[in-house]
This record gives sequence, structure tokens and C-alpha cells, in this order.
Amino acid sequence: MAATSPKKKETKPAVKKPAPEKKAAVKKPVKKVEEKSVAEEVMEQVHEHEEHCECCSGDDSSEKNGPRSYVLRDVWYESLSEVIEKEDMPEKNKREMLFLTLSNAMLDLVMDIIPADYAKVVADNIDDFLAITVVNKENNIDLLAKFKEDFVKEKGDTFEDEEQLQAALEEFEDKWWNTKRKDLKSKKSPNEALEEAAKRYGID
Repeated sequence: MAATSPKKKETKPAVKKPAPEKKAAVKKPVKKVEEKSVAEEVMEQVHEHEEHCECCSGDDSSEKNGPRSYVLRDVWYESLSEVIEKEDMPEKNKREMLFLTLSNAMLDLVMDIIPADYAKVVADNIDDFLAITVVNKENNIDLLAKFKEDFVKEKGDTFEDEEQLQAALEEFEDKWWNTKRKDLKSKKSPNEALEEAAKRYGID
């Protein structure tokens, strides 16, 4: 199990999947830390309710994103393009406005269709993901990859069970996300850099 992204205004990263229930008299096999991409980390957080949600089938939810993009094109693109084409501005600005309008419409769609119980969790995780992406881009770094690398160096990559792995993560992550780093231009801690980025864009 890899580390999750940090949760703003707290000293620990965002929502983690609950540890599996204990099984009496069962010794779990030795487990290694799994390597996951940033996208996989975020999707795990956003969809962590699937295990207990009757409406979720367990299928790959991104499988139909290609066809979905064509549906959205047919629903939005022509009308939005007509509106923006009428604006008196340079072509570059029109393209940017089209991108921003479509991005805003997509985010509105996501928030509208998600059950209220999960909307806040999804919104917070989107904000965390965006803040991490900004900090990564500005510092030419991958915070989650660095976390995993430093975690393995200090704690190793072999654990007897999920509980031992979870305990090691909880002990390590608070210190890591709040320790100043030389590979960040601001020389601040990852959490400080993320909070700064979130405030700059108004998503704090």
C-alpha cells in the first residue's frame, strides 16, 4: 500500500482506505509496498466508497471515457464555440476561454452527479490533486514518488501484514509532509508548499 496525497489544513495526507478486518489465527504473507502512479492514488481515494456502494459495479470506471468525451463534444462544443467566437479577443484568448469554460462545466457535472455524502470528499481530493500537480510542475518533482522513495529507504519495503505497513506509514508520513525540503524552491515543507499553491488559486 502506497502513501496517499496530503490533506490540506491537517498534518496528515488525505483519506486512506481503512485497514482490512483482522482475521483470527491467520498469518498473512509478507507484503511489499506497491508502486502506484499519481493518477492511481487519486482514483483510489475518489472511489474508495466503491467497496460498500451498491451502485458501483466494480468495473473500470474510466473504460468508457473515450466515448463519453464524444458525447460531451456533441452536447457542449458547438454551442460554446459559437458563443466564444462572437467575443472580440485574440484567437489565443478564445482557446483559453473555451478550455476554461469546458473545464468548469466538467467539474460542475461531476459535483452535480455525485451523491451528496461523497461530494465533499471528491472535491477535497480534486483540490489536493491539483495542488500537488502545481507544486510538482513548479519544482520539477514528483512528491508522491519522493515520499515512496524516502519511505522505503527508512522503513524498508517488506511487512508482515497490512497492519504493520499501516503503522509504519502513519509513523513516517506526518514527519515527512511537514519537514522542509531542499528540492522545493521555497525550501518549505511539502504541506506548506501545497497550502501556498491552494491559496494562490483559491482552492484552499
